[in-house]
Amino acid sequence: MIGSPVIKRILLINPPYPFEEHPSPPFGLMSLAAFLVEKGYEVRIEDYIIEQCSIERYKFIINEFKPDVIGATAVSMTVKKSLSIIKEYKMIAPGIMTVMGGAHVTFDASSILNSGGVDFIVRGEGEITFTELLKTISEGKSIADVNGISYIDRGIVHHTQDRELIEDINILPYPAGNLVALSKYKAMDLPINMITSRGCPHSCIFCLGRKMVGKRLRYYDTKRVVDEFETLSRLGFSQINISDDLFTSNKKRCIAICDGIISRGINQAWSAFARVDTISQDLLSKLKEAGCVTLCFGIESGNQEILNMVKKKTTLEKCRTAADLCTKAGITPLASYILGLPGETEETVMNTLRFARDINMEFGMHILAPFPGTEVREKSEEYGINILTDDWDLYDANRSVCSTNGISPDRIDRIVNGFYESLENYMDEIVLKKNRGKPISEKDESMLKKLELYKFNMELIENKIIENFPVAGCTNHEDLIKSFSSYLQRKTGRDSGFITKEISRLMEKGCLKIIQKNSSPAIGWV
Repeated sequence: MIGSPVIKRILLINPPYPFEEHPSPPFGLMSLAAFLVEKGYEVRIEDYIIEQCSIERYKFIINEFKPDVIGATAVSMTVKKSLSIIKEYKMIAPGIMTVMGGAHVTFDASSILNSGGVDFIVRGEGEITFTELLKTISEGKSIADVNGISYIDRGIVHHTQDRELIEDINILPYPAGNLVALSKYKAMDLPINMITSRGCPHSCIFCLGRKMVGKRLRYYDTKRVVDEFETLSRLGFSQINISDDLFTSNKKRCIAICDGIISRGINQAWSAFARVDTISQDLLSKLKEAGCVTLCFGIESGNQEILNMVKKKTTLEKCRTAADLCTKAGITPLASYILGLPGETEETVMNTLRFARDINMEFGMHILAPFPGTEVREKSEEYGINILTDDWDLYDANRSVCSTNGISPDRIDRIVNGFYESLENYMDEIVLKKNRGKPISEKDESMLKKLELYKFNMELIENKIIENFPVAGCTNHEDLIKSFSSYLQRKTGRDSGFITKEISRLMEKGCLKIIQKNSSPAIGWV
């Protein structure tokens, strides 16, 4: 057991996540950090999506910040890397207390603890449980009385009683965006997330939403939601993503939020998640008026029998209607499909592909990943699902980690890979047309621009090109920008016209600024 240290400084870790998956700022850690700061702790977030992992970096953080506790989050596909980072920190500072939270470890607590390096697991919602754990340890009291944690004592894994969900989520402060380099996400033209509620009343067998945040919807006050939305709109992100499990669950409240946005004259594009059975033409008109540009729908399958089996509780006809309603309202509907669900066969896959192409929705394809805690994993035999591997690195929903009796995992992989290859080929064709001086659509032009900006700024971040800009000894702004432009051209191979425009964009959006480096002017991230 750990003793009774005085706990003041908390280091929170966001593990690396593939840039190809278009990550967003770590909202969950920002929310937890804000709550910890409110309780009097000093908090730092190490975001290893935009910061390079290295032993040298870990040593620097330990020596500079001197954390008393390290807390890390992870999804299934990042849990091994998160564990590795924690263990490396612990090698540098053996006495440091380590904690993990998030959906994966909540439902895989025993194996995570037995893998070593982690002292405590915080299960479910983390804000109150984590702060109570820290307080209990500081006061030398029994951790067995802290609900919602798992730990090892004398070689035995202990799980305390589950914690009740936070009854009134309005007690939680706004997420601590000041602790993350939001400018780097903004530079890549990625959205920033916010939530307006917690909870999901539905019970889809492949999802953890209901088990993590409960079936009862708990809402933030409408004024608070609009206040936060307005604050985020001033940060210069091209889009805000309302990442509630189901934003459109309560029509009256949804309209009230939109009215708040409209009444304040907030001009900001945003997106949200919805179900096909929770929208109507009048609601969509209001969403559009308030700036909503995209609604994301989990369609999952083009087969009614499979939808019934996975407890989706929607119909294909409602999916078609939702697509038409969104299009009529001027909102882009985006559908997500999962191949490899229970009952999947070659025929059902082909049905889904035809359905996806027939209805008026842009769409993406994923492959079933039976995450720990999901019903489809816990009852895999009953659903005819064969789990092929527990290598969590492979649980990215882009490759088969399980199979059904009706179609081979290799066949599923070839179909999904073929789908994404067709998208890549389409983009290559657009580039070729543009390079040959042929006209392309406004939509394709916009996609190309976003892709180029994303790739360029991803390169800047991954290779720390901005941080390594040498002090040029320039005495005025114009010479500094010229020197910086020449440097970026050499490092990235882009032409001067692109670089000039991109420097201007990044400065105007508040991503880059003039800083002092070794007593001389330089350029740095905001």
